[in-house]
Amino acid sequence: MAKPSRSLLALSTTALALPGIAIADAPPVNSSLSYKVSNYQEDDLDRAESPFGDLGRYDIDVHQFQFISPIGRAFSLQIDANYEDLSGASPWFTTLGPNGSPIVNLSGASGIQDRRAELNVGTRYYLENGSIGGNVGYSQENDYRATYGGISGERHFNDDLTTVSIGLSYSSDDIFPTDAEIFNRVISEDKSSASAVLNISQIINQVSTFQTAFSITEQSGFLTDPYKLVDTRPDKKTQIAWSNSYRRYMRAADAAWHINYRFYHDDFGVTSHTSDMSWHQNLGSSVQIIPMLRYYTQSAANFFTNVDDFTSPATNFQSSDYRLSAFGAISGALTLKTTFGNWDATLTGERYLANEKYSAFNVSQPSTALVRYVRVSLGLDYSF
Repeated sequence: MAKPSRSLLALSTTALALPGIAIADAPPVNSSLSYKVSNYQEDDLDRAESPFGDLGRYDIDVHQFQFISPIGRAFSLQIDANYEDLSGASPWFTTLGPNGSPIVNLSGASGIQDRRAELNVGTRYYLENGSIGGNVGYSQENDYRATYGGISGERHFNDDLTTVSIGLSYSSDDIFPTDAEIFNRVISEDKSSASAVLNISQIINQVSTFQTAFSITEQSGFLTDPYKLVDTRPDKKTQIAWSNSYRRYMRAADAAWHINYRFYHDDFGVTSHTSDMSWHQNLGSSVQIIPMLRYYTQSAANFFTNVDDFTSPATNFQSSDYRLSAFGAISGALTLKTTFGNWDATLTGERYLANEKYSAFNVSQPSTALVRYVRVSLGLDYSF
């Protein structure tokens, strides 16, 4: 049955090498080896949301490995490997309940048992006033396979106070649902995704920096969820995003204030805003504590419905996927970092709550089964 979106997993697992809007402007001096383990646990559904069957949802363990090393004076090598072990259930279809409100039917507590393995290899060449790099990657799971690659480059201007970077990436994905014959679903489909990003980074003064980035992504192919009982989506989607990041160091407090904002829109009709802030407080020379607060809100896709229409022609677009509904979400996290010798350790706990009442957009059709989750992660980094 349908699995959680990769964007949600990326958000909840906090990857070791976040693909943010900055590129390292100098080769690494030392080699480093990193490992992070995370557990992502969704809350059970309320019985009012799903009157029949099991209420349990996803439980995901994620293991992330990273190796970074200089090669000579001007090259660097980066290897990322990820492994996920996923089990649980997800919304399958929606109907009207006895009181006229939508209810959700889950796939069943044993509906999903999956594993995903991913390997990504990248290198970067550093010039006197910039760098160029590339990467290739491969991801495999029971019913999904992705092969991807990218190139990027940056150049410094204005006495290295301004940096402009661009990046291009492409992914080719194959989809082969595991229970296709049982439910008369597609046996094999494919889709592709091409992205471009432009980033500008500016050092404002000795204690503050600002970055802004614009990206566009074109997806085409099979974009429908093959595991939902009723789900038909367009075979093309254009996504645009505008990301901004401000950093300021507070000398008196020996702390840094981070503020981020992201605007997103696609031609499915979804518009979203994401804002977060965090306070990076140093406690001596080896301990740092980081509280974070994030707010997210999105509008519904043009074809979202909170009750599946089983009589609608297959050519009509519709989806009851809660990820395409209008809703808002609030999340908070607390991170503790410590350094001892060549080792760094990071412990993070996060709580995420989604609800249509938190939405800044009009909610004409409240969705069932919006996600609430807890994430805990522990990371270790060794430099040598």
